[in-house]
Amino acid sequence: MAESPELELVVTALAAGGDGVARDAGGRVTFVPRTAPGDRVRARVVHATSSFARAELVEVLEPAASREQPPCVHFVRGCGGCQWQHVRRGEQLAAKQAIVAGALRKLPGLTVHKIAEPAPPLHWRRRARFHVDGGRTGLYVLGTKRVLPLERARRVDLPEGPAILCPQLEPALDAALCTVAGATPPDGELGLVLAHDGKIAVGVERAWRGAPRLVGKSGIVGIIAGKETHGEVVLELEPGLWGGPWEFAQASALGNAALVAKVRELVGAGPGTLVELYAGAGNFTRGLLAAGWTVIATDLVAPARPLSGGGGTRFEVGPVADVVAKLAAPVDVVVLDPPRAGAAEAIDGIVRLAPRTIVYVSCDPATLARDAGRLVAAGYEATDAWPYDLMPQTSHVEVVMVLRASARAAARTSS
Repeated sequence: MAESPELELVVTALAAGGDGVARDAGGRVTFVPRTAPGDRVRARVVHATSSFARAELVEVLEPAASREQPPCVHFVRGCGGCQWQHVRRGEQLAAKQAIVAGALRKLPGLTVHKIAEPAPPLHWRRRARFHVDGGRTGLYVLGTKRVLPLERARRVDLPEGPAILCPQLEPALDAALCTVAGATPPDGELGLVLAHDGKIAVGVERAWRGAPRLVGKSGIVGIIAGKETHGEVVLELEPGLWGGPWEFAQASALGNAALVAKVRELVGAGPGTLVELYAGAGNFTRGLLAAGWTVIATDLVAPARPLSGGGGTRFEVGPVADVVAKLAAPVDVVVLDPPRAGAAEAIDGIVRLAPRTIVYVSCDPATLARDAGRLVAAGYEATDAWPYDLMPQTSHVEVVMVLRASARAAARTSS
């Protein structure tokens, strides 16, 4: 079998998935992970088509000014939990700004504002998941399903500091992870979540005889082990927001606060009827109720604790397309925060509800662009988008977009 060819490349940008972007001698786009804009590298092609290629980094021949020493030893060893620890902070922000602007470039009249960075560069995670293999806790090696065990080590950039497992975790969560990992948890997924009052809940996929002994250590108040529950496993992550180790919540408390504040600012004060799609545990619902709206919230699963206040709320459980199809139109506002796949199944229903304002929160600029394009075609104007870097050292970026009903949409509603 012929060896894969090696290329000398100059990286010019960072892609949405985290890889560096370069072009080979023939102009073909080539993606190379763990590179930074301006790097001159030698890379080995591992997959190629007529339009693009993927390569693995062999050597950095000439490092760019945008490259820096990664703070985590596990990143250096190949951990795939982060993509951009080797990229300077300013370059990370510029790349995310460019990714959002590029994805949304076809929406007419849209203003993409400067990216906000409410989360600190490190120690921001209040929620995390890991993998356990052979009793050892870790994260997948980049591009594989092989677990790289995490070991207590000092940050490369702060060798005099305390030994930690993961510099992305809030210190209290890292301490709890150290305790759990040292107790040989069962193989499978491992989840941890830190509440605003310092309490920590842990989840493992299988029964674990050692679980009861960990309750009360390192802030751990509860553990879900397979079908067994030990202690308190549903915590108040923020005042009024409840969840456990397996439920979704924004990973950064500070980042989430900024996101919620922006949504509440765009929606404004009630009264009126507001429909919230993909509401989850009620992350946005709480603030919307406090602003005086009557909220109809929906998701596939009801929140762990009932929500109340403001103009009142009801929670509809079921697929979003089914729920929006039976709601009475018109409504004043629709707020949605779908998963990465976007809200394709909800767009027709949203248009039928004829809200005057739509606030769309997205973790994927590409699917946001697709869905917003359909709303624009139906008579809405996408006026502004705000990127948020809620997950530093990674390629993930959050976007809040506001769309307003145009005269054409208003005329259709009145008729």
